[in-house]
Amino acid sequence: MERTQLYNEEELLRRVAGGNEQAFSEVVDHYAPVVYAQLLVYLKDVHRAEEVSQDIFMAIWRNREKLPGMDNFPGYLYVSTRNKILTVVKERVMATEEPPEDRLHSLLTDPASAVEFKELMNSIRRGIELLPARRKEVFMLSRQENLTYDEIASRLGLSKNTVKEHISEALTFLRDYLNRGMDVILVGLLWLAMAGF
Repeated sequence: MERTQLYNEEELLRRVAGGNEQAFSEVVDHYAPVVYAQLLVYLKDVHRAEEVSQDIFMAIWRNREKLPGMDNFPGYLYVSTRNKILTVVKERVMATEEPPEDRLHSLLTDPASAVEFKELMNSIRRGIELLPARRKEVFMLSRQENLTYDEIASRLGLSKNTVKEHISEALTFLRDYLNRGMDVILVGLLWLAMAGF
């Protein structure tokens, strides 16, 4: 993200921290095209990318008092964008039963994505092994045998609510486990792995 002579980022961030909306507009104008382009690549939705872009910059405005001491604003913005993408993709994972076929096809036919996918799957398997025994059993029945909550409850002698809780806790643990060292390149793969394997 190149700076021009007319764009004095350090001074603008200082003014933004003081509540100067004009300075904030200049910062947004400078970075918004790059942020929006990245969001569009991963979210594949023009309107959602616009909404998320606005959310990112509004969060920066709300936390503007931190700006003067920031050594690497582009890096901070990159991390903010990456984290927001992860959040949106995770929300989609929780709401989607099956991945779109076209994205699945591209993942499996692109050699680089195939390697990333294999690494991600290995990470998921390692994470599953760390689950408590009963939670692991419930999760595997759901994801590998595709049993419904009712079927799992009946087979294991549990209540349906207990099964739901086990699945929810397992997904939460695995998301956190994957998130520790996960690069933004893997974001596009996350929904696939969490939807079933």
